[in-house]
Amino acid sequence: MQVGRDEAFRDIYREHYNAVLRYAWRRVGPDAAHDVAAEVFLIAWRRWETVPRLDPLPWLYGVGRGVVQNHHRTENRGQMLEARLMVEPDPPTRDLADRTAERNSVVSAWQSLGETDREVLALVGWEGLDVPTAAMVMQCSVPAFTARLYRAKRRLRTALDRQDKAAEDAPEPPGAPARVGLEERCV
Repeated sequence: MQVGRDEAFRDIYREHYNAVLRYAWRRVGPDAAHDVAAEVFLIAWRRWETVPRLDPLPWLYGVGRGVVQNHHRTENRGQMLEARLMVEPDPPTRDLADRTAERNSVVSAWQSLGETDREVLALVGWEGLDVPTAAMVMQCSVPAFTARLYRAKRRLRTALDRQDKAAEDAPEPPGAPARVGLEERCV
């Protein structure tokens, strides 16, 4: 019976390791992603009797969520997210100051959300999970997840709007050149 278990585990590992690794990579970064993925499959091996054979990926994501949460207890999540966002390249056509301001605005809005809101948005937006699968990962009903997703999107939009409003209302820094219209510059 052990041989059958070994082969079944290998099949699940081969089929889903990359998805679990990507899940971990987006949450803990490249330095810890392989460790998180390894921990997920170690837990799967230890709890083999509870692993669903037909569709194990949502179960693996659920375990991954717990492993990631344990990882974040020892790391500052906000600093990690900001560091990953700062590495992401932008199209070269945009002004560096505008890109930096926009990135800072998004980071600030994201960090203002609660952990559950961030996880709900990440499961759907980054992982590409459908609502029923994401609900399984979050261990809640589909209607409850749908409500969480709606509220998380609304809170993110509100936070981004607040960031935009704050940027518009910010005074010019001391010594900055006055904004002059084209007609006044040409005179």
